[in-house]
Amino acid sequence: MLRLEQKWRSQLPTQSGGLKRTKVSAIGAYSSSSNQETPLADEPGVDSPVRPQGSKKSKRKGKGKAQMSEDFSKKKSSVIKKLSPMEDIKNVREKELIDREKEREEEREHRAKIMAIKEKELQIQAAMKKQELQTQRYLKEMEINAKEREMERKAKERERKMDMQILNADTSTMSEKRRAFHKIACEKIIAKWFT
Repeated sequence: MLRLEQKWRSQLPTQSGGLKRTKVSAIGAYSSSSNQETPLADEPGVDSPVRPQGSKKSKRKGKGKAQMSEDFSKKKSSVIKKLSPMEDIKNVREKELIDREKEREEEREHRAKIMAIKEKELQIQAAMKKQELQTQRYLKEMEINAKEREMERKAKERERKMDMQILNADTSTMSEKRRAFHKIACEKIIAKWFT
């Protein structure tokens, strides 16, 4: 079976004679015969058959790959270590940006609250001013009404005095006609003031 593998073919004797040891002498010594017709691999212009790798060589090669992957992983980890501070800086900057945005949002909300409070204060002041104006108008109206009532009272008092003078007038010196007018006037005055 192995004789069919390419690795072993070159070592097997060919059917045309190839490498065969033969007994040359009677004592049993063998001759080392080599086929002079077979070219050697070291000669120029001759391609040697490519043989598969042996197990030792492939193991060495595997170890080399493992070493290379180990070196690669070391380099990768060193690059990651170098990138790690950069990522930390990036994360810190992102956090700072987020914090600044939060601060701005809080400041906007604070300003909005202050504006709402100021607007409320202005509304309260306007309402107070309106109330004050209404109060002043009411007081002025009350004052005017009081003055009007006072003037009416004084006018009535004057009218009463005059009516009392008419009632208390001396009729002894009056003519008959004038006494008749006086009597009618006195009846009207009495009806006005005493009924």
